[in-house]
Amino acid sequence: MTTDLTLLTTAATQWDAAAKDLEAVQKTYNSQVRNVGIDEQWQGVARTFAQIANTRTYEQYSAAAKEARAIASLLRDAHGQFVELRNKMKSAIADAAKEDMKIDENGKATWTKRDDPGVKNDPDAATAIPKAESAWTQHIADIVQQFDDADQGVKLALAAATQDSDPNDGIDHGFNAKAEGDIEKVEGRRFAELAKENSGGHSDAKALAEMQRLVRDNSHNVEFSQTLLNELGPKGTLLFSNRLNENSNNSDEATKSSSLSIEKGLATSLATATNSPNSAFYEKWREGMRSAGVDVVDDHQKVQIKGYQSLVTLMSHGKGFSPGFVTDLGDDMIAAEKKNPGIWDMPSGKHLAGPPKWLARDPLDGLLDIASRDPKTAEKFLDPGPDGKGDRLKYLLHDRNWNTRYELTGNYSHPDMDQFRKVEDPDARKGLAKAIEAAATGHQPGESAKMGAAHTESQARVMHQTVESLNGKFGDHLPANLRTPIARTITDYATDTHEILTGQNSNYGYEGGRQSIWTKDGNSHMAVAQESLIRVIRGVSDDPKNFSLIYNTERAHSADILAGMPDRPGRSNVEWDVPSRDVGTAFGALNAIGADTIMDKQDARKAWADDVARYGYHLGGAPVTGLPVIGDVAQRTIDAAAYDWSKDIKNLADEKARGDLAKDWTKDTASVKDLIDASAKQRSIDPTDPDRPHYNDVKQMRQEAEQSYAASRNKALTYLRPN
Repeated sequence: MTTDLTLLTTAATQWDAAAKDLEAVQKTYNSQVRNVGIDEQWQGVARTFAQIANTRTYEQYSAAAKEARAIASLLRDAHGQFVELRNKMKSAIADAAKEDMKIDENGKATWTKRDDPGVKNDPDAATAIPKAESAWTQHIADIVQQFDDADQGVKLALAAATQDSDPNDGIDHGFNAKAEGDIEKVEGRRFAELAKENSGGHSDAKALAEMQRLVRDNSHNVEFSQTLLNELGPKGTLLFSNRLNENSNNSDEATKSSSLSIEKGLATSLATATNSPNSAFYEKWREGMRSAGVDVVDDHQKVQIKGYQSLVTLMSHGKGFSPGFVTDLGDDMIAAEKKNPGIWDMPSGKHLAGPPKWLARDPLDGLLDIASRDPKTAEKFLDPGPDGKGDRLKYLLHDRNWNTRYELTGNYSHPDMDQFRKVEDPDARKGLAKAIEAAATGHQPGESAKMGAAHTESQARVMHQTVESLNGKFGDHLPANLRTPIARTITDYATDTHEILTGQNSNYGYEGGRQSIWTKDGNSHMAVAQESLIRVIRGVSDDPKNFSLIYNTERAHSADILAGMPDRPGRSNVEWDVPSRDVGTAFGALNAIGADTIMDKQDARKAWADDVARYGYHLGGAPVTGLPVIGDVAQRTIDAAAYDWSKDIKNLADEKARGDLAKDWTKDTASVKDLIDASAKQRSIDPTDPDRPHYNDVKQMRQEAEQSYAASRNKALTYLRPN
């Protein structure tokens, strides 16, 4: 902390002066020594050898000047790094002091108020104080480590700058005509050199430790990252990444830890190097990856791993990849698999040499998983665009063949019979599902939003096309890995879902929907056909938790709508009756979906219905996570609604099975009426006493809801069971 770092810049100035002096001597040498005998007056063998020696001496002056300037540049670079780190350390010590932490000369933090009476009597202090001291001690240690890493980098660069650039020119200990004045470039080349040496067999522990240091110190530096990737090339990078993954799964604990750390750093360097698509490096790297991505990385492996599979495996260890890079990679992968269907095929089964567990078997789906970590990236990749010409989402949902694994069929009785069959990987579409959720909602998969969350145009376009494409491809039976993320995404669009189910809003195109989204006041909305939405909700509902999530979200939204009504009816009750009709319509459709699921389940119908009941919202069952946040009045309405709504779904399923739908269509509306009654109670209205004010107004709301419910449930069942 007390070292005079200005000595580095002073030395750099002197090295620059030395370079100028060397160049001046070189000029004198060239004019007074080297030119002797060039005028043809000196002939013979001696002249020939003299000219060779003179030329090499002349070149040494150039190399010496180059080396001197490189050293000057390295010293200035070192000065800048050391000053920055020392300031960082001073700032950390000052911040620690603000929290009454004293940092001793060994970097250990001690809380200065340990002996205060209040602290001694605080039972939590015994654990809180050591924890805080440990955190500050580690923070200081991390900065010290950064100092050491930087110092090691300077040492490496200075040593490299003073190496003889041509040890075979006959001059011992010659100067470096290729001296590099950028520390990070030197470190990038060193990493690439070590990676090449450790891409084959056994990995050297000392080399792994040095590579750890290199990426720890430099993976966020553009010069380092682009240099090492250029030196390795796409295929060399992938080969080394595969070696790291093998180490992480098959080696001793020390090698595993080192390999994981290096791979994380290498992935970070890849993100750093490719952050800007408008660079010569980016274009060169992408072009090289187009070739390496479809080739086998290592011919000696039992399972032929393609380059893009290795690349996505590497990327899965990092973060911060730019939207442009992810989108370009995705386009290149789509182009590759359209050109060569089955390019990612992987073996499966105990009699086949299966792919390693660490591998991203479907690189495109793996890339979508990576895209989902940043909603903006997922949005950019999946947005079909205002003109609908962006076909990535349609391709992924509708056109792509997801059968990427082949397995033995056991058909050995005749040579003409198929020996293999193509099947879907158990993890198929997991990345796609998460990317859709991130792109359509604008938040991380699994996060909840406030009821009525606003959406951008691109988010709404993703949602609109997703629902229509899923219905067009799968109807009401979705692939298992799509169900839960799509269910969560539907709840994020609770306002739109409610309006589409009611079918009375012209902005949404009534029941038939619109070809595209609509936007007002900066908030965009999907406007899919009512049939498409109902069938997709049915598709996710094979999982009872998904149905419960959507159903409970509609309950919360309906409670929100009822909470927004005037405190007392007016205008011939229209301000109470219309919302009650809408609520009845929405629940009619959802109950029909639940009933259809029960009828499809056959032997498992009771278990599904019981699970739905178990996930009831505030009914004593297991909580449903992911529900949108609603207002206080709506929350109190939900809390007051005590009827087990799953009974309505069971009743409706029984009615449909017996063919009794037309006989008693009020039997399965209890949950709707219970919600209306709970809303009345929030207005201090007793819905059970005919002699109390507004009893008939609440009764009329129930009647309106019943009528709308019956029509909606029958229409929904027609969508789901047209025969």
